[in-house]
Amino acid sequence: MTGNINKVNEILEEFYKLFYKTEDMALKRGIKCLTHTELHLIEAIGEESLTMNELSDKIGITMGTATVAVSKLTEKGFIARIRSNTDRRKVFVSLTPKGSKALVYHNNYHKMIMSSITENIADKDLTHFIEIFELILGALKDKTDYFKPLTIVDFAVGDKVSIVEIKGTPIVQNFFAGHGIENFSVVEIMDSSSKDNFVIKSPTGEVVVLDILDAKNLIGIKAE
Repeated sequence: MTGNINKVNEILEEFYKLFYKTEDMALKRGIKCLTHTELHLIEAIGEESLTMNELSDKIGITMGTATVAVSKLTEKGFIARIRSNTDRRKVFVSLTPKGSKALVYHNNYHKMIMSSITENIADKDLTHFIEIFELILGALKDKTDYFKPLTIVDFAVGDKVSIVEIKGTPIVQNFFAGHGIENFSVVEIMDSSSKDNFVIKSPTGEVVVLDILDAKNLIGIKAE
């Protein structure tokens, strides 16, 4: 069983390496100013108009990472940002005509490369591959929530959480740093006697009592 798992891992890793290598070559021939990450963000938006929260949730990245990527794509002319008229806190993103052209180019590339690499594979073998890979994909989707970054207040007492982002002002970030809490730190959720407070154990073993709003500045994933 272990041998099969290792082989599956090796095959998938090799496939992704080769696939992204060919995609990189296609980018250099077509849209030279985009990175893989930026192209996949354009793909995630598609023909929709999404809020920044919806976009970050859809591609499984933090709001901070999404904001940086969207800012760069806006500067390059691929994305337009529009603030909501009814809720000024919401910003909607959508593709510009230039972004739509990049999306069409990307989609056509995927159709071409998949058609090319499967043309000599029998239909029955492709059907079997699809069935097996759908099982793998379904199992991965079941794990999505496990890997999704959340504010630490969304975790349960006793959970150990690996911090992936610290929001807030420099003062707030310095406060957490003073307690040994930085990116990739692992904290433990403790029980709190007050609904207005949130208690965690820092990597140094210190028990830190936080205001709920301050606690929401810590974004993490469940640690193993």
